[in-house]
Amino acid sequence: PIGKLSLYCAAGGIAPHRVLPVVLDVGTNNPELLEDQFYLGVQQPRLKGKEYFELVEEFMGAVRYRWPNALVQFEDFSSDNAQKLLNLYRHDHLCFNDDIQGTGATTLSGLLGALRAKGEDVKAL
Repeated sequence: PIGKLSLYCAAGGIAPHRVLPVVLDVGTNNPELLEDQFYLGVQQPRLKGKEYFELVEEFMGAVRYRWPNALVQFEDFSSDNAQKLLNLYRHDHLCFNDDIQGTGATTLSGLLGALRAKGEDVKAL
């Protein structure tokens, strides 16, 4: 999460003291990491289902309580959970899923830039 935040601060103009990187470590299903004594992550099988969503809910509730106007960016959530989480929180929390919405926004900006460079209107699509 540090790399993306650095980009937002350097290129996006967001003040560095206004960002807080957070990693939700929900375990791993990698058998080698589960046995690796030097692995720094949670050495338990990855949470899933109800337990997983309860953990995310606890986090989102805590963020909302402490910083009610904070933007939470979901980054690198597994594809089977990413859309569910976005659908769950998009109407009650200021949140953004980079893998879903960021990709779409980047693609759209590329198309609009190309149209502008060609001197064409959006209706040309």
